[in-house]
Amino acid sequence: MFKKDNIWIGIACIVLGVFIAFQMKFVQGTYLNGQSPTQKTTEILNELSAVKAEKERLVEEVERLEDQLDKIQNSASEENAVVKSLTDELNRYKAFSGMTKVSGTGILVTIDNPPKDLNVGLEKNIALDYKMLLDLINELNSAGAEAISINEQRMVNSTEVRLAGSQVNVNTIPISPPFVIKAIGSSETLDSAINIRFGVVQSLQEAGYYVEVKQVESLEIGAFNGSIKFRYATTVK
Repeated sequence: MFKKDNIWIGIACIVLGVFIAFQMKFVQGTYLNGQSPTQKTTEILNELSAVKAEKERLVEEVERLEDQLDKIQNSASEENAVVKSLTDELNRYKAFSGMTKVSGTGILVTIDNPPKDLNVGLEKNIALDYKMLLDLINELNSAGAEAISINEQRMVNSTEVRLAGSQVNVNTIPISPPFVIKAIGSSETLDSAINIRFGVVQSLQEAGYYVEVKQVESLEIGAFNGSIKFRYATTVK
């Protein structure tokens, strides 16, 4: 009886081995185009690197063309007072809408996960508490921030801050801690707004997160790199 059981077990193992080999060959041929999983992963990573490099090149090209346009507009405005007035107004609108880089005094806020040796129970991740980031941004806006960015992503009216797995999407770009928030405005006012008693900084610290706030004399915040399309809203004449 014992030998018969061993025979059946041996047969089952052989059949299972053949089935697994067939499945691996099928997957390799159908989904991996005859490549091994390692080769396919390397190919995808190379394609991703190429796409990122192309995006960076295009961003640099856009910045170069914008600088060239600014020079043309400034040159024209020097010769015509009306053009100068219109150019100044256009630049103000571009700064307000996040379409051009700006600089000025403000604050630099760094938020990070607590050190692992200080974690109690489950490991904390500030990305999972992303609503605290929204509270911080709301407080900064309420305190008169004129420009805000998170990890170099400029906040505009269409910017989303939402959980995406273990990361946070900002302008559809996934970002991870530490989160560095730049805000241009009155440094003292912005600092006081988020550091008030029972305020957002205290809430973050009580939740166990690392928070550092610095007043900075000169900050630079880049322009919004995405595109904004109005499908339903139209101007009212």
